[in-house]
Amino acid sequence: MGKPSLILAALAADALPGLHFVQVQNLTRDDAAVAVELLTTDEGRLILLKSPLDSLANTDLGTEVRALQVLKNVSLPFAISSYLGKTSAKAIRNALAFEYVPGTPADITRLRLDDPLVSSIGQAISAIHAIPSTVVSDAGLPEYQPAERVRTLVAEFDRAMDTGKVHPDLLERWQTALFDVNLFKYRPTVIHGYLRSDFLLTEGDLVVGLTEWGQLSVDDPALDLAFFYNEAPAETAEALILAYEGSTRADSNIRQRAQLHYELTHATFLLEALAREDEAEIEEAISAITWLHERLVAGELPSLKPTEFASSAQEVIVPISQAASFTAPVTIVTESIEVVDLAQAAPQAATSEAEPKKDEDEVF
Repeated sequence: MGKPSLILAALAADALPGLHFVQVQNLTRDDAAVAVELLTTDEGRLILLKSPLDSLANTDLGTEVRALQVLKNVSLPFAISSYLGKTSAKAIRNALAFEYVPGTPADITRLRLDDPLVSSIGQAISAIHAIPSTVVSDAGLPEYQPAERVRTLVAEFDRAMDTGKVHPDLLERWQTALFDVNLFKYRPTVIHGYLRSDFLLTEGDLVVGLTEWGQLSVDDPALDLAFFYNEAPAETAEALILAYEGSTRADSNIRQRAQLHYELTHATFLLEALAREDEAEIEEAISAITWLHERLVAGELPSLKPTEFASSAQEVIVPISQAASFTAPVTIVTESIEVVDLAQAAPQAATSEAEPKKDEDEVF
């Protein structure tokens, strides 16, 4: 082993005394804020070692630990990881160990419209959204009402507008959507919060695992569908949305909000690039926004106008505390949940004091 591998093995041994590691494979993505290594023990056991590269990543890892502690008491149709331990205070850097979840990362760009995996992806996401919200909120994980979510989006919209780098046509489209209260009449659900296709692990035609739970929260279910529009052709995205809707009782405007969330990721990317003063990223972000505007001019972007609510709308807009799951029951195993203390790491921002609750129609 080279020196970096020896360091990683030492960190893993510190986090998991008694285990002996014989192989290390770097799995860190180029754009990641968390260094990830796959370690193999002398008995063939696979362990993921994650090290945060900044304070925000440290917060997400702390949230992931708590999320996995919560989710281990929920029966899901796919596997999730388990938290195994962390390095001691004497270690040269903070690192956390997790059980490896096997599977092939999904690639929704290559899905056929009749591929059985389309249905499995829809069912997997709906299973997350079917988890009772109290399971997550009672554990101190973030919870956002529609009005809070809109305020966050509007604040980011204002910052993007102030850059002067977003075409007025796009700004008008987003502003009109953000100021339409009817678009944001939805029942918040448990969401993964950071879905990408490669976090969906597959075997054949089935989703068998799901990773990266550092942003588990109660929020807009449309946030978990936005990656369809980001990664897949329009026809495939439509098929995936249909598969999701066939597995749950979605509100009538979830597609429009998913599209809006996807479009606003372009503004987020621009703001992040400007904050880093990375000229290459800034140019890439401006190019992506220009491409989005060209699609708008060509009439290729779907309308964000809310669908007229049917008579069942009141059943969709019930408070979380009174809402029943609309999908198949989720089994909850009753046992005490140990919340892992990450006090030695950077302070966590995920459990900041919530704003006073407001009526869902009170957006601003």
